[in-house]
Amino acid sequence: MPHSEILARIQKRKQDLEISVSDLARRSGVSRATVIRILGGEEHEFSFANLQAILLALGISLDLTEIPAEQFRDQIATAKAKRLIALTQGNVALESQAVSRASAQSHLEEAKARIASSSRKLWAS
Repeated sequence: MPHSEILARIQKRKQDLEISVSDLARRSGVSRATVIRILGGEEHEFSFANLQAILLALGISLDLTEIPAEQFRDQIATAKAKRLIALTQGNVALESQAVSRASAQSHLEEAKARIASSSRKLWAS
């Protein structure tokens, strides 16, 4: 979840609960100055402990939902394969060299399989 979305959810919950910054700081055990910096968006790199304390003080659970590993690897491989194919198609994007949808899908599946077969290829930039 992006920093801005976390911040927006915390601020909305704070408003919904009508809790002051001072009370939030007291309940969370996080200094008032740190709570103000986090809520103000100034502190982009806050500690996980401070974030968790603020979330708990607001009654927000931190749900670490995992996508099944195989499904996640497939998503990463598919995205990389699409980028790779887009780069190569951009280089040969002449009308006369257009490929059919079935051929394009076949190329995508082949590229995805090659990427997914190697952890090094999968996780490299």
